[in-house]
This record gives sequence, C-alpha cells and structure tokens, in this order.
Amino acid sequence: MKYAAPLLSLSLLLAACSQTPGAQVPGGHAVTAQATGTTTTGSATGGGITRNYTLYTPTAGAGTARPLVVMLHGCTQSPTDFAAGTRMNDLADSKGFLVVYPEQPSSANQNKCWNWFEPAHQARGQGEPAVIKAIVDAVKGKTAVDGTRVYVAGLSAGAAMSVIMGATYPDVFSAIGVGAGLEYKAATSTNAAFTAMNSGGPNPDTQGTAAYNAMGTAKRNVRTIVFHGTSDYTVYPVNGDQVAAQWVQTSDLTDDGQDNGSKSTSQLTTRNGTVSGGRAYTVKTYAGGVVELWNVTGMGHAWSGGSTAGTYTDPQGPDASAEMWRFFSAGTSTAPGTPDTTAPVLSVSPAPGTYVGPLNVTLSLNEPGTVYATTDGSDPKTSTTRVALSGGGSVTLSASGTVRAYAVDTAGNASAVQAYAYTLTAAPDSTATFSSASAQDGYVAANSKTDTTGGYILASGGISVGDNADAPFKGVLSFDTSALPDGATVTGATLNVKYSLAPNGNPWAGGSVMNADVVRGCLGASCTLATDDYAAAVTAAGAASFAAPASTATGTTLSTSLNAAGLGAINKTGMTQFRLNFTGGTAGNNGLSDYITLGEGAQVTLQLTYR
Repeated sequence: MKYAAPLLSLSLLLAACSQTPGAQVPGGHAVTAQATGTTTTGSATGGGITRNYTLYTPTAGAGTARPLVVMLHGCTQSPTDFAAGTRMNDLADSKGFLVVYPEQPSSANQNKCWNWFEPAHQARGQGEPAVIKAIVDAVKGKTAVDGTRVYVAGLSAGAAMSVIMGATYPDVFSAIGVGAGLEYKAATSTNAAFTAMNSGGPNPDTQGTAAYNAMGTAKRNVRTIVFHGTSDYTVYPVNGDQVAAQWVQTSDLTDDGQDNGSKSTSQLTTRNGTVSGGRAYTVKTYAGGVVELWNVTGMGHAWSGGSTAGTYTDPQGPDASAEMWRFFSAGTSTAPGTPDTTAPVLSVSPAPGTYVGPLNVTLSLNEPGTVYATTDGSDPKTSTTRVALSGGGSVTLSASGTVRAYAVDTAGNASAVQAYAYTLTAAPDSTATFSSASAQDGYVAANSKTDTTGGYILASGGISVGDNADAPFKGVLSFDTSALPDGATVTGATLNVKYSLAPNGNPWAGGSVMNADVVRGCLGASCTLATDDYAAAVTAAGAASFAAPASTATGTTLSTSLNAAGLGAINKTGMTQFRLNFTGGTAGNNGLSDYITLGEGAQVTLQLTYR
C-alpha cells in the first residue's frame, strides 16, 4: 500500500512524509485493458477560475441520458493517475455511467490539493466549488446526462471537497463518496487544517447545521458513503466518524427543517466482513441508509480496493469504487425538488409457513427507510411492543405466531401493514449415551458394628449398595458428560445399572427404595473414589429412585429417570457423579447384610436427550 501525500502546504507535506511509508502490495487489482469508451479533455470556468477536466464516456448506454460521477483526485495526483488507481472507468464500462475528472493544477496549490480548508472555496457560487459545478454543466453540454443521478466522490483533499460540493450544490449532487476525507468546514485556515487532520474538526452536529445552512434554498437530503482506514495517520480515523455524524445531522434538518432526531446516529445497523485474502472491515449504516460508513481495518491513507497502477491505493481493502456505485445507484432517481410519493416495498424471508423454531424473520426494503414490526400480532403502527429496524432487519419468533410490519421511507411514505403467519415446530431432541468411568466407580461403606475403629472403608472393582450388618453401603458412579454442547438444554435422562452378581440378602425388603443423588462435578475434592464421598454435599438429592426389580438374577437391568433437579445437575463441561443408597423398609435394621452388586463401565450407562 502507498500512503497518500498530505493535503496542505510543503510544511505539512514534510510532516506527513516523516511517517514510515507502507509496503507496496504486490499484484492487487490490475487496470484492465479492455476499456471500450472514449477519453476527451476540456476546460470550464466558474467562480472566477478555470480548470481542465478529463471525461470518460463508455460505449454502454450511448444515446440515452446517463448518470455522471465526478471524481476529485487527492494531493499530488492527476486525473490519469486517479482513474488508474480507482478503476472507475472500468466500472463505468460495465454499468454505463459517465466519469469526469476535474484537475487541480500546481499553480492553484503546490501539491495539487483542492483547497478545502480555505473559506474562499467553501461556499456556493465561488472558487473551486463553482468551477467543479461548471465542469458538470460543460459535460451536460457535450452529452446527455441524467440530472437526477449526478454524484461526486474523492480521495483525501478531493474527499474533503466532495463534502463541500454536497453542502453547496445539493441540487446538483444527490449523493457523495468520501475516501479518507473530513467534515464540512473542518478547518478554515492552514493551521486549523493540520489540527483537524490529526484530531478531527469541530463538533459534527455544529458542522452538520453549517452544511444545512450552506444549502440555502436548494436544501435536500444528500446521501453519503464514507471509507476510512483505521491506520490512517495522515487524516486520522476520527475524521471518518465525523463525516458520517455531520451528514446524519444535516439529513435530520433536511428531513423536516427541524433538529429533532428524525435522523440520528443512534439509528444504526452494523455488519462485519473480510475481503478474501485481504482486510477486515466494519460497515455502519445510519438512519435507514442516509449515511454508510466503512472502517477498513489496518488500512492507511488510501483508496480502498484500488489498483497499484495508480498511487495511494490499498488493493487489500473492499472495493470502494464498486461500493460507492452500488450506494449511489440505490438512491432515488427523483429529480431535485420533486417530492417522492412512492411507498416503499417490504419483503420477508423466509416466506410464511411451517419451520423448526426458533426462527429469525428478516424484513427488507427496496429503498432507505425504517421497518416497524411486532411479533405478538399487535398493530405495528401503534403498538408499544413494536421494534424499529433502520434499513430493515430481523425479528425472532420463539413460538408460532404472526409478524406484522410496515415500512416508512426517508420521504415519509408508508407501506400498508403486512401480516406474515408462521407455524413453528420443536426441533427433535438429540441423544447421547455415556458409559461410566469405571476407574472412578466403587462404593463407600460405614464400618460394620463389630468394627470399633470407626470411619469409612471404600472399595473399587464393583459397586455395592445396601448394608453390611446394618452399616450402609453407598455406590458411586462417574460419567464424563463434557461432550454435551455448552449451550445444550438436557430434556431427559435415564440411568441404567446392571446386577453383576445376585443380591446378598434382600435390600428391597419392606418396601425399601434405592435413591440416586447427583452432583455437578465431583463428590469430593476430586472424582477419584475417596472416603469423603460418603457424606459429601450433592447438587440434587433424591434426583431419581429405583423400585424393586421383578428378577434378582445376575444381569438384571435397573432403570430410572431423573427429575428436573437431576437434569439441571448434569455437567456439560466435565464430570457428573451419582451416589446410590437404600432408604426405608426393614432390610437396614435386621442385623444382616443386604446389598446388591452392580457392574461398571459399559454395564452402567447414562442416556441423555437434549436440545
């Protein structure tokens, strides 16, 4: 990437060039050689000065009134250089629009910068704005131009001048493109220009009002698209934000003549993207498409997505030329001063029907505006539950219902209220089966009454549950359930255990029940079997219970379902442990040993359903 020259005098040029220059990007967008249009030159006089220009006329659209894009080069550049770097002529070939490149000579500014920072060139009917307008008139005198589709764009000093053109000639330009530029009247002197380039200009609301006042009786909405690099150290990135905010404020005033927030920077939609093999970027769209701001990550002072055949370009960025034309083309083609009376067209995706929920429903517009929508069936014109989607957007249905919506464009035209009915079905639950971690299975037992040492004993190699001469056995089962998705909701769980031996005695006597406690994680300090597992706290006590089986033969399988507390205790990020013990009945008070012995590993499973 090549870094641009600064915008002002030789002293500023030296200051900016003290930066470390960026590396030249190899390859990039080569200038195509298949241009079929015609390049002519001319000159025009306005505001007491004369400027030359280069006009590119594509073959496409000959014989019809075509759109015109005015391209204002940056410092040290020429029309030929700027055309090569932006590839705007190639785009004109495919889209059928005219391109004119006014030329700023070194006699007007030693670095060939447009003098955006001088008061003599910041108003209608004088200086450089007047001569640029005269060039537009000269082009109209040579070929048929669609006067409703005339646009101006520029880089650096040219971008700052494109902002001035939008403010001083809104009856000529319906949209502007700003590449690494500054807000209207960001500076009114050389010293102030240097400050603005580094720190930003005055308050954007104040400058937005100044731009509105500069429009005079020609005032109208001028749509604005801005490109700025986050690593621009010639015109710092704050300036891109200020250009966007300034034009939102100007549009608030042109909307209805009042500073009432009808257009606001808070009316914002944001999306992110990355050029294939190139730079990431963020796009912010304000107030239903009035202003669009592209922040290109890591780009310096350059034309984004340009060709290395021209100067001050970054081929790794998104294609500013194509995006500007897309933005220009999306605007209304209504002639200046002619009111827009056509209602916007609202579309929806997916179409109404039956879907697995929850469902995102996207509402789109064919022009800049705002969509108002409800999901509870209420009237989107009056409902307190409605949402406002600037430029369109999405609403979410979590259950079957009707989305009702209507749209209002930037001219205040409203569509009819539309209703979109959706039937949502539940997604089928997923299932997973886990075998126990046999190395951590076992049982913990209170010592028998004949053992006077006290405490607990433990054993692995089998899971015993019941009692030994009335001293309880508690079985411990371990499952690694971390394979569950982090965001999953467990909707069902079945614990299956299997006799590895026939019972000793009858622990089920007198209606005894085998209970299962659950802990999210480990019973003790770790999941390794330990004596503290016997009395450790659990997450869900009595999460399930097993009734007496019909058979007592080896291989008999016992199954039970977990209650809601047990489901909530399942650990989606690690181990889940169970502790089994008998309660009630008469077996624990007969002085005999009554217990069952369960298998481990594949003989013990936890079956889960989740969504």
